[in-house]
Amino acid sequence: MQTSQIDTATPDELAPVLLLALGRLGQLGRPGAITLARRLEDDDADFDEAAEWIADIASGGLRE
Repeated sequence: MQTSQIDTATPDELAPVLLLALGRLGQLGRPGAITLARRLEDDDADFDEAAEWIADIASGGLRE
């Protein structure tokens, strides 16, 4: 998937890419997290909502 396709990606197309990206970010650790944080704008509501969903998934609270 190209980054230009992100805006039109379906959940089934986007989820595997996001999973790989999050896994790589986890491998990179703090330096990767800091790099991501530098790219974020304050009060990015879309990111905040996505982070909440990721937290739910990580805690095992979302399955269906």
